[in-house]
Amino acid sequence: MAKIIDSNIESLPVNRPNSVWKTALIGLMLGILYCCLTALIMYFTKSIDIAGNIATILIATIGIVIMLKMFIARPLLVALASAVALWGLASMTNGLVWYEIIAWSALLYSLSYTVFSWVASYKKAVPAVVAVIIVVAIIRVVIIL
Repeated sequence: MAKIIDSNIESLPVNRPNSVWKTALIGLMLGILYCCLTALIMYFTKSIDIAGNIATILIATIGIVIMLKMFIARPLLVALASAVALWGLASMTNGLVWYEIIAWSALLYSLSYTVFSWVASYKKAVPAVVAVIIVVAIIRVVIIL
């Protein structure tokens, strides 16, 4: 019996090779959006810590959707690791001038998304998750010290 394949029904591969620059650009845009959302939420909450934490959760959600549309492998792992690694970024950049805050947020989100998408692109899931956990733990220890 012949197998009929409809090209409209077949799914697209998730692990297509993606450019590092594409992932870095996604992180850059999300970093700028993070600053805007933090400022908007701070208008309602009057607390930079709460506004930054809410913005981090929203940015992770938006990042997952964008990475799903761009067919980047393991978007949940990348967004979650970036959110945990950059948790409290608003309080760390508190006191800087507004353009420094935007620059640091854009740079850190860009680097975070690039590094975690590179680590998560390993073919096997368990080593990728373990590597991401180790990198996040190292980042959090360095931030605390």
